[in-house]
Amino acid sequence: ASGFAQIPIYVWDANGNNDFCLVNLRIIDNMGVGEGRIAGQIMTEEGEEVEGVMTELMSDSPEYPQYNMTNTNGEYAFNEIPMSSDYTVSGSKTDDYLNGVSTLDLLLIQRHILGQEQLSSAYKMIAADVNNDKDISAVDMIELRKLILGVYSELPSNDSWKVVDASENLTTANPWAYSESLGINDLHSEMAGQDFIGVKIGDVDGSVRANFNQNVSEKSSNVLELTYADGEVKTGEVVEVVMTSGDDALFGFQFTMDLNGMELVEVIGNNITEGNVAVFGEKMTMSYNSLDALNKNGEIFTMVLKATESGQVSDMIGINSGITKAEAYVGESLEVVDLNMRNADGEAMFALYQNQPNPFTEYTVIGYDLPENGEVTISFYDVTGRVLSVIEKDSEKGYNEVRVNRSDLGANGMIYYKLESKEHTATQHMMLIE
Repeated sequence: ASGFAQIPIYVWDANGNNDFCLVNLRIIDNMGVGEGRIAGQIMTEEGEEVEGVMTELMSDSPEYPQYNMTNTNGEYAFNEIPMSSDYTVSGSKTDDYLNGVSTLDLLLIQRHILGQEQLSSAYKMIAADVNNDKDISAVDMIELRKLILGVYSELPSNDSWKVVDASENLTTANPWAYSESLGINDLHSEMAGQDFIGVKIGDVDGSVRANFNQNVSEKSSNVLELTYADGEVKTGEVVEVVMTSGDDALFGFQFTMDLNGMELVEVIGNNITEGNVAVFGEKMTMSYNSLDALNKNGEIFTMVLKATESGQVSDMIGINSGITKAEAYVGESLEVVDLNMRNADGEAMFALYQNQPNPFTEYTVIGYDLPENGEVTISFYDVTGRVLSVIEKDSEKGYNEVRVNRSDLGANGMIYYKLESKEHTATQHMMLIE
């Protein structure tokens, strides 16, 4: 039982004199346990465990705060902590702002703002609040697009994740009533089940990879090609390169483009503005979304370019994923497909695509486009730069594939692969898991 008791405390000196006083002693029933424990799990709305969240335990004692990072199962625990104290638990995760974020999220946020299709949960609305003002507006789209374009490496007004109390019954009518901490008063037993929901800011389509072992849905193997007219340019000449698409219903796209010997003057068409484009030396990035499908077999955009050297347009521009990942969103289901370009004469451009599936356990397939027949080399490296495997393959003009087995690599985790042809090089990365 708990309570207070008075006990006498006696003191004797060297001569045998003594005295005593009564002391109030607080008795606490700890049910046989000397120290307590607070533990829980952090998961996404979709039930994926969130790895790498730094949880913080606060109390009034000087040895606090204490920290514990969630494991691959999203679990955290603070063990051997004093009973009968008050505690507050919170979590934060500030890495990889682009994880799960793409122009598809901008399209879904745009549809929500304009009332075309409402976000279906409070957590998706929290994810859409990119500038952290508890509102969803065009400002959030502007900030998120800067992240996608590479203008931002992190969001200026928000963390990469929000970690909110899972016990709260949040609704779309009032999504902002969330708490980013939970309190425990007068800890008197083991407190398991102190759970949180991890919300990846900017990710409203649920594509975030929350832990190392997560199974990621296979991406479509389809490719959308932007077509343009090739030609020669001379130094100082200003040329318009018109990009058109096929018969796919195109709702948005994003990419990085090399501008070798070219300067971007402007991009025009379909209400494209400066906010859709960023320039980094001889590279540009672009992110565009539309409520309505763009005209099938019609003009998508026009780049006005100034040549800083003479050459062939097809040798000077090319789409890749160097800064902003190259992909497009087609059809009513907004299928995510790879994005490439070719000239109107039918000549394929050089491109290296993301392997599928990714991550993988037994095998994966790497696709690539070549502008001409020739031999290519595909090299595989671990994160230290050590060469794991090299594949040499005679390839044809246009689309090619190569299958890679687990046994070809002899390693797990993050693996980089580089495609080299006679005149071109491109690099991607993939994840091999147990």
